[in-house]
Amino acid sequence: MEEKEVQDVELVNLQEKIEYSKHENRRKLDYDESGKVVNWIEKIVSLISQYGMKKMLQALFLVASVVCFVMFVNAIDNQHIIEEWIKKEPEIHETGANIRREITPQVNKSLVKMLYTMEGDRVSVLEMHNGKENPTSLPFLYCDMTYEETRDRIPYVSDEYEDLNMSKFNFITYIYENKFFIGGIEDIYHIDKRLAMRLELNEVKYCGIMLIHSSTDIGFLMVSYLEQPTISDTKIFAELSYYAQEIGTYLDYAKQIENKKNKWFK
Repeated sequence: MEEKEVQDVELVNLQEKIEYSKHENRRKLDYDESGKVVNWIEKIVSLISQYGMKKMLQALFLVASVVCFVMFVNAIDNQHIIEEWIKKEPEIHETGANIRREITPQVNKSLVKMLYTMEGDRVSVLEMHNGKENPTSLPFLYCDMTYEETRDRIPYVSDEYEDLNMSKFNFITYIYENKFFIGGIEDIYHIDKRLAMRLELNEVKYCGIMLIHSSTDIGFLMVSYLEQPTISDTKIFAELSYYAQEIGTYLDYAKQIENKKNKWFK
């Protein structure tokens, strides 16, 4: 019992020491802060005594003027940057439009060669774009059939493939995962009924589709047949791979800009 009483006394003493230590630390901190304030006041009083109130106010005015001037210069500089960006935006658009005009004949030429090499009935390029976005700025992904070539008497269908909302087609996920597809309409039905029905309206029986990728994913290259093709799937795959790479280079804005710079500095 006596041992327990001793322990209790030691515990009380320890708690008192802890509380005393906390109190001393707070007192020292308050003293240090007060000391700093006093030191600043003493310095200010000393400066006023040495130089006078008028000179001190002039010095403060000068410092404030310098700060305001720096802020003003920064504001002008930021405005200049914004104005330069606004000026360059039309130039960037014009550069892109010029590149588009330059590459269009090259893309069409590649598609014509592809059409006859692959003995297809229709070849086309579908380019992805971000047309709209939801209220949180998450973009909707669309694609347009921007280029198309067909055999004689086979109608063009590119107008039917404008602003396609890619979120509605399961086939897009398949292409992203597998990079290509070769097969008949029945095969597409197992993947994406919506796309299969659309292709049937265009009398497509068989097709090959490949993801166009350069520095980023650009779109899709497609060859379609109104009847079962006479060339093998291996041949279709090889030709799609070749032309997807070639056309992807044409459609890569960054690479076209780089090519232009190389021409300028030669």
